[in-house]
Amino acid sequence: MFGGLSPGISHTVSKTISESDVYLFAGIVGDLHPNHVDAVYAAKHLGGRVAHGALLPGFISRCAVELIGNALDETGYAAQQFTVKCLAPVFIGDTISVRVTLRELNAERRKVELDAEIHRQDGVLCAIGSKTIKILRSRDA
Repeated sequence: MFGGLSPGISHTVSKTISESDVYLFAGIVGDLHPNHVDAVYAAKHLGGRVAHGALLPGFISRCAVELIGNALDETGYAAQQFTVKCLAPVFIGDTISVRVTLRELNAERRKVELDAEIHRQDGVLCAIGSKTIKILRSRDA
């Protein structure tokens, strides 16, 4: 079922957060708070415009997909749960490193449990989180 995956393996991806990333996300979800889109307001209150905290789980998901790749059986899988705690801002122009570590495999419950950390280029821990992936049942079963 788990195609050679084992607890403790990890994967890291990096991404520089662009102005386009923030504006596209803001437009998709409708969150146009000045923390994200108003340079004068954000500079006064935060030191600069920041990425949406809700954008971070997407990077965790990307990293998780790259970690597990095609290792899971052909029935596929789906995200079941995310938790993310934002600890420090991610500013436009920051390069983040997202590291996902496989914590647990549970064949009986068909679940993969992952832990995640997101750091900025200056080493600051910006977010911690977890993701639960559910292995899907075959439609033939």
